[in-house]
Amino acid sequence: MLKSKKMDLAAVVYIIIIITALKLGSVLVLPFLMAFFLFIIFLPLANRLNSFAIPNSITALIIFILIAVIVSSTATFIISSGDDIIKNIPIYQDKFYKVTPKIIGFFEKFNISLEWKSIISLVEPAKIVGYVTTFFANMGNVLINILLTLTLVIFLFLESSTISQKALYFTKTAQEKEKLALILKNISRYFLIKTFTSLLTGFLVWTMLAYFNLQYALLFAVLAFLLNYIPSIGSFIASFPALFVAILQLNMIDTTVIAIGYVVINMFIGSFLDPKIMGKDLGLSTFIVFTSMVIWGWILGPMGMFLAVPLTIAIKIACENSVKYNYIAVILTNKLVELKNL
Repeated sequence: MLKSKKMDLAAVVYIIIIITALKLGSVLVLPFLMAFFLFIIFLPLANRLNSFAIPNSITALIIFILIAVIVSSTATFIISSGDDIIKNIPIYQDKFYKVTPKIIGFFEKFNISLEWKSIISLVEPAKIVGYVTTFFANMGNVLINILLTLTLVIFLFLESSTISQKALYFTKTAQEKEKLALILKNISRYFLIKTFTSLLTGFLVWTMLAYFNLQYALLFAVLAFLLNYIPSIGSFIASFPALFVAILQLNMIDTTVIAIGYVVINMFIGSFLDPKIMGKDLGLSTFIVFTSMVIWGWILGPMGMFLAVPLTIAIKIACENSVKYNYIAVILTNKLVELKNL
């Protein structure tokens, strides 16, 4: 009994040490994690190219160029759109002060009284310029991380033929090999499906906003695509910029329709399509998904929210095959069938 308590205490100490190390070294750890996950995502493509007898060096170059084009084009588009928004801030500020009394009057008709001064001070265009400026001021660190990540990715693909052999070297039994293969398969599958549903979300958002001729419809669609990778709240956050511009550019009826459209799209994608496609295999409780997002976001910053689910999946699968830490898998899972089999 005493030995068991000592082991549990040691496990807690190890966890605290690991979390502290990850938190302190997040700037260095994050590019490695991002590179690893990009490697897993594009590994099927690399294997496909290698099946045509294309050398590893050419395969690595093709994938590097593909990732670089996607990242650079997205970053260029977001930065140019941000510059355009900043230039048009005086126009939006005038509209903001004109439309604010109408919004207050609309809610007062329904006897809804809010702290309007506080709300207005938070969302007035002048403050939004400050938020955007701060965002671009931090873009330098983000770009450095991206460059480091891309460099790591190309080296991973250059050694892709030996990485799997090195990984298998540390697995002693057939069960451990299957566990490792399952972790990689589930992480790859999660990102592929999430990319598909995020693209669908972005397309539906763009279609809806383009129908209303909303300015920056494509920018808001790109934000919907990117933030959809963050579980639970990402799509919710993505709707705010579009609704803010809609209030300034359109009437209240159109803005309300757009808000309802966002709800319908997010409910269809998040509550129906995502669980239907991947829910059976992930087996993570909704509470655990949200909690993991908060914890990994605190440890690794905003990118930790994007990586929260795959990191938690890896921990869950590893614990499922461990007698000592099997109880952790029980906590993470959401299926009674799995609980019986653990």
